[in-house]
Amino acid sequence: MNRISLGAAGVLLATSLTACMPSSDSGSDSGDDSGPIKLGAAVSQSGAYAVEGKSTKEGYELWAKAVNDAGGIDVDGTKRKVEVVYYDDQSKPETAIKLTQRLISEDKVDFLLGPYSSGMTIATSAIAAQYKKIMFAGGAAASSVFEQDNEYVFSPLALTSEYTVSGLDALKAAGAKSVGILHSDDAPMTDVKDATVAHAKKIGLKVTSTQAVPVDATDIKGALGQLEASDPDVLVEAGTSVLGILTMRTLRTLGWAPEVLMIQAPTEQQFVEELGVKNTRGVLAPTQWVGSAAFEGEDVFGTAKAYRDLYVDTYGHEPSYLPASASAAALALQLAIEKAGSTDTEDVRKALVDLEVDTFYGPINFTEPGHDSGLTGANIDRKMLTIQLDAKGKQVVVAPAEAATTKVVPFEPWSKR
Repeated sequence: MNRISLGAAGVLLATSLTACMPSSDSGSDSGDDSGPIKLGAAVSQSGAYAVEGKSTKEGYELWAKAVNDAGGIDVDGTKRKVEVVYYDDQSKPETAIKLTQRLISEDKVDFLLGPYSSGMTIATSAIAAQYKKIMFAGGAAASSVFEQDNEYVFSPLALTSEYTVSGLDALKAAGAKSVGILHSDDAPMTDVKDATVAHAKKIGLKVTSTQAVPVDATDIKGALGQLEASDPDVLVEAGTSVLGILTMRTLRTLGWAPEVLMIQAPTEQQFVEELGVKNTRGVLAPTQWVGSAAFEGEDVFGTAKAYRDLYVDTYGHEPSYLPASASAAALALQLAIEKAGSTDTEDVRKALVDLEVDTFYGPINFTEPGHDSGLTGANIDRKMLTIQLDAKGKQVVVAPAEAATTKVVPFEPWSKR
């Protein structure tokens, strides 16, 4: 019988700059008040964050295309198109820092679009603050990003402290009594682990074990063996898509099927494509956004569904939350410029602090410097959804209760797949 009632810094610059030539024309003059507004993005296209970085770049690209197809951003009555210069930061903070400096000093961009990962964002946003350039963090959610008193970084994502809250609440209500956690040892996933431990204890779930592995780990049998021995009802994994896939393959090798399995990666199309529908059926995942969400705004995309449809038409596959988050970050820039009627950095920064708007991505309302939360530039009121992969590999919302379309089902033993 199930225990849970679920029935229903530049050392690589020489090589990196050769590999990271800009993937967009960069000939606009940012001082031209009628020319294109110039943005720059150093975002991973290779290395440990390649999967997430490519999704983040697609989100930036889709926003730029939508804006330009609509005639551009309205700057005090003048429509100005956008132009984005891209580099591959190779998932290396040292390279990302150098490329961010290059975007500011050589490419002379007006605004910055951030990389994937909170650790990379902390590193590069310090450069943005030094040069007083606004960075829109489309792939960062760790609280530590917004604890730096940096007035020039903004992100529409829910914080990592919220990642597992709605899922754990639903599982506790269904009878779960314990949880074990596997996480990569980088800052954002350590934040997720810490928040998961704190919330589990808050709602009365026993934490049986926590195991940290390197972000580029290739063998995690030891860590998962320790977790299996601790016998949790729920296994939470926090890491990259690569680590999520490795976790699934290792669990199968070990023959261990936790009663409930929550992995970070399933919202990425690659997860189901590489592992197969039968092997991923029943996996839970936290997510910032899904195309079926009832989000609506008076923006260039309009609704979550319209964004999903445009993305599928453009790229030929379903969007995860990552491109939507990146598009939302860039959308915040557009809305702030239009509100300010200017591209002046300080005018736009003030408009961002005052911004409070519903969008295709949900509500956006950034914290201002000195906020009671101690966070600056964060969208702290945003809540996370929890999805589960169904028998067709589709994502269905199972938590929170007000957004759920079905109930959680157990993760079946490998022998029944």
